[in-house]
Order: sequence, then C-alpha cells, then structure tokens
Amino acid sequence: MINNLYNTSRILSDIRIKTNYNGLDIDVQWFRVMKKVEEWNISRHSHSSFEFHIIAKGECLVETDFSSFIIKAGQFFITPPGCFHIQKSSNNEELIEYSLDCKLKFSNTDDNELVELINCFNQEIGNPIEDETGVIPLFESALNEASAQKFGYRLVIQSLCPRILIAMARSAGYKNSLTTKTLTYPKNRMSVISDFVTDNILSNISPIDIAKFMDLSEKQISRIVFASEGFSTKSFILQEKINYSKKLIRENLLSLYEISDLLKFTNASHFSKVFKQYIGIAPSEYRLKQKLMSKI
Repeated sequence: MINNLYNTSRILSDIRIKTNYNGLDIDVQWFRVMKKVEEWNISRHSHSSFEFHIIAKGECLVETDFSSFIIKAGQFFITPPGCFHIQKSSNNEELIEYSLDCKLKFSNTDDNELVELINCFNQEIGNPIEDETGVIPLFESALNEASAQKFGYRLVIQSLCPRILIAMARSAGYKNSLTTKTLTYPKNRMSVISDFVTDNILSNISPIDIAKFMDLSEKQISRIVFASEGFSTKSFILQEKINYSKKLIRENLLSLYEISDLLKFTNASHFSKVFKQYIGIAPSEYRLKQKLMSKI
C-alpha cells in the first residue's frame, strides 16, 4: 500500500485528463482514493458521468434503485449517469476505494466497438464485478507514479487511465481493445462540485453532502467554492436551485407551490423569500413578467 495515501491521492486528483478514442470523448472528472473507517454513510446521489468504484481493501454496502449488495476487496462496481446510489459501512473495518469518474460522449464515430463499450458500462448497474484483468494493480501504478513524481509522471498517469477503463470493460465482459490519445487540462474542482449540485438539484443537499462526495472536509469545500464564486457553499446551492426554479417558472407547467416542494424548500414562503433575495423580485412577479414578454 502507498505511504501517505491522502497526499498521493490529492496529487493524482489534480491531474486532469481528456482523451479521444476514435470519436469517443473521455473527460476524467476525478481519479482518486477514498478512505473510510468505523461507521460512515454517503447519502443518496447521482452523477452526470460514469463512476467506477474499485475496492482495494475492506467492504461496504451499496444500494441503488435496482439492487442492494456488499462490495468486497478485489471487486468493483459501476454507476452510470443518472444512477442514484448510496454507500455505507457494513462493518467497522477500514475501507479503501479507488475511484475513477469519467464523462463519456460521442463526438463523431461509426465505431460499433465504442457503442458496445458504452452499452457494457450502462448495463452494469448494481453488479459487483471481479477484477480479473488487473484493474487494481493499474490504479496502484498510477498512485506510485504520483507518489514518486519522477520526470514524465503525469504522462505515465494519463496513459494508465484509458488502460484502467479498458481493463474494467474486459472484466465486465468486453473483449476488445482501443488505442488512445491523451491531452491535459488544468483541474477545476469547482466544476466537479457544480456538476454534483446540478445532478442532485431536486434533493435536499447540504455542504456536508458535497464534502462526503468529494471526500474532503466542509472547510475545504468552503474554500474551493468561495475562491471560485465569492460566497458560501450554502449560498451556491441556493443560487443553483433558484436558477433551476427560473427555468421551471418559464416553462409554466408547475405552480409556485409545486416548484417550492420539488426543490425541497421549507415551504412556498421560504422559496419566495430566497427567490427575491437572489433575483430581486418575487417568483410571482417574475412569472408575470415572463408571460408579458412572451406576448411581445
């Protein structure tokens, strides 16, 4: 096991990777280690990306909308975009999870292999998969590179990332291989936080949910959000909810009470107060203005 796993994970997570496989864009959101001890819980959430959870040590309970299972060391599971899931301790033993999260998007391809690859990942919901193709050793090679930081370590880690994806696909039943081209971009943790809030905008999320999701402290999340946006994490969540409520109001399909309930505000009065605080006018007035503008 790598010494000083936390610092090594931070170095690894700071490397942003974008690759293209013959028309398939792969945008790595994070590449990190999560360590948990005693009793813990990661509340129900989803992503707009594929998340690959690789268990290096220990075990935990996983619950999705489709199944519930224990995932153990030497196994991994995949949560495709939109798949809500919960992770929690199954005993008091230490858990170490290697996590890789990627946005996969076709830019322009007629390659059936790539379509089958994405279908493979989409179908593996709620299935513990045995690591039969060396996924864990490949991830640990990336950790070793991040720990040593020898010349060219970033390039080596970038080349390991697509190999990890291919190895997971093979363990899940996909038999073919692909070639890669890698590019680097500066990492922006705020974009990961923003995606999480967007993906869970209809849930009653809080700063602590973001901290658990990012495997950081609330203070660290607060510093990231404040440096990027200039205000608190709670204010950022509320702002995103209000922005989404504006969209719902413009669509004019739901009442203000229904919008308030959908976005998990305490009540319609609280929603109206927060909306006016951020937009400057009450939601009822905003709806009226939108109706008048649509008639012009």
